[in-house]
Amino acid sequence: MSQAFLANLVLDLLLVVEGTGMPGVPFEPAFLWVSYLIMKGQTSFFIAGILAGLSNLLGNVIGYLLGKKLGPDFVLKLKFLRMDQDDIDSLQKFTKKYGAWAVVISRWFGPIRTPTILLSGSFGMDLLRYTLFSSIGAISWNYAVLWANWQGSKLLLTLLGASSSGNWLWAIIIGWGLAFISLTVIMRLWHWYRNRTVSMEKDPDDNIDKKREQKTKY
Repeated sequence: MSQAFLANLVLDLLLVVEGTGMPGVPFEPAFLWVSYLIMKGQTSFFIAGILAGLSNLLGNVIGYLLGKKLGPDFVLKLKFLRMDQDDIDSLQKFTKKYGAWAVVISRWFGPIRTPTILLSGSFGMDLLRYTLFSSIGAISWNYAVLWANWQGSKLLLTLLGASSSGNWLWAIIIGWGLAFISLTVIMRLWHWYRNRTVSMEKDPDDNIDKKREQKTKY
């Protein structure tokens, strides 16, 4: 079994799982691995990209079928989504406004990716239409991520002067590791700010309700 075959297989299996809407799938190292093999000429950018896109699409279809069968109640029970009925109603309005293109947009906009995968069937989108537009989103997104990893790794090697010293692996790991940590911190801060804002907006109403309850007691 060649290294190129193994790298693409690992990446594609991870992308099937990620495509269902499952959060936290660690596909980034696999993208990095395949990107390195592209730089060495051991695998093709075109072939790796199309395989990644089709694998991700397969996961999307599995998620679509699962969500259509279990319905919105299943989505509301997924704690990691933190969705309520108002959020589902808003997403349904978004889907009605943009039609099947909402599936493409959601692939590029993380917060609505998983809900769109799971709820498109419940919103009335048929499987053929969903598959067609999901393929546009999945293939374009995977080619973009693969290209960014490929070219970004080449740039890192140049900036860190690792191409001639043979320390390319450490250069890529450190560079992309710092980028990933920075992005993670930013996302954590954004979620913290969002949750804090929501709680502050809800507090006045809670206080009013408590005062009304106290008045009724007297």
